[in-house]
Amino acid sequence: MNTARAELRKLLTLPSLRLTALLTWTANLLLTYAYASAESRGEPLGDDAALAPLGYTQAGFLVLGVLAAASEYQEGGQIRTTLLAMPRRLPLQAAKALALAALTLPVAAATAATSTLPAYGATWTPAATAYLTLTTLLGAAVAGVVRRAVPAVVLLLGLYFIAGPLLRARTGTSAAYLPDTAALDPSRGAAAAATITWTLSALTLAALTFHRRDA
Repeated sequence: MNTARAELRKLLTLPSLRLTALLTWTANLLLTYAYASAESRGEPLGDDAALAPLGYTQAGFLVLGVLAAASEYQEGGQIRTTLLAMPRRLPLQAAKALALAALTLPVAAATAATSTLPAYGATWTPAATAYLTLTTLLGAAVAGVVRRAVPAVVLLLGLYFIAGPLLRARTGTSAAYLPDTAALDPSRGAAAAATITWTLSALTLAALTFHRRDA
C-alpha cells in the first residue's frame, strides 16, 4: 500500500494529468448541454443520443491513462529512479494501476454524472463511471507497452474513433467485442464484459512487458 500511495502522490504532481482531467470534464459539460438543448428542441439525435457525450468524453480518459504511464519514460527516465526504490516490477505495476484507478475514479464519477442526458443519468452513472475508469487503465496499459505518448494516443484514438465505427458500419457481430462497445450502453452485461476483458488483457501484457524489458 505504501507503494500505491507513493504512485498516487506522483500522479497528483503531474500538471498534464490535472489539465487533461479539467479539460475533459469541461468538454463533457459543453457536449451534454449541446445534446440536451438539441433534444429539447425536438431534433432527431438517434438511438444512442442519451449516451452520446460519453462517446466523445472517453477520448480524454484514454489520454489521461496514456499520460500517466508514458510520463515515466519521458526525458529524465523517472522509471529508473522508481525501480531503484521498488525493484519488484510486478508488484510495482499493480501499484501503478491501483493508484491510477484511485485517481481516475472521482473524475470518472463526476464526468459520468453529467455525461448522459437528464432522463437517463441516474440509471447509467455507476456503469459509466466504471467504464471510464477501465478505459483509463486500458490507455495506461497501451502506453506502458509503447512507452511513448503520441504513438499510444494515435493508436487508441484510431481504434476507438476510426476502426470501431467502421466495423460497426460493416457488421455488428464483430464490433460487439470492441473495448468501446460499453460506451453505447455501459449497463449491458456483454458490453461490460468486453471492456473488462480488453482492459485485463492489456494490463497483463503491459505487466509482462514491464517485467521482461529493460527500463
